[in-house]
Amino acid sequence: MPVAVAHIRAEARRLRALGWSYRRIAHRLKARHRLGALVAFRLAHGWTQEEAARRWNERWPERGPAKTGKTWSYWESWPGKGGRAPSATVLARLAELYLCRPGDLLDGPDFGQLDPGADSAGDRTIAGCSCGAGAGGDDDDRLAGLLSMTAPLAAPAGRDIPSATAIEARLAEFVTGWAPAA
Repeated sequence: MPVAVAHIRAEARRLRALGWSYRRIAHRLKARHRLGALVAFRLAHGWTQEEAARRWNERWPERGPAKTGKTWSYWESWPGKGGRAPSATVLARLAELYLCRPGDLLDGPDFGQLDPGADSAGDRTIAGCSCGAGAGGDDDDRLAGLLSMTAPLAAPAGRDIPSATAIEARLAEFVTGWAPAA
């Protein structure tokens, strides 16, 4: 069952509050909700297509015709039927707007896996570590849980502060998957 866009935006806000970068949030949303890169980056910022167009028009007011939500719809549906490919210049501006690299906005396979010098996890792991660091999924969920648990430590008094034992248990749960393979 598809998740409502409002829930995806709420997830993005929660991850941002935990200190995640927009790039990391977008990659998480893309993988978790099977979104295209352009949609994932827009939702990582919590914007509608109209809000993204408004921000574009504010940033580049005299650069051609004003962009609309419909323009975003064409770009985001590309390469599907009815979509329109954004030019290299548009991709560069979108990257500036979304605070990422233009290449982050393109969907498709990662051919880096074919590099014989790459490790089995796509150069995302430290040699001998079976954690898949940065790959998303369970590790990110455990880290988000750990960070949310420790957030009250930096908050003003009056909030429930977890015990050191509870934090240690959550941390041990998180790092268990990072133990070097035997």
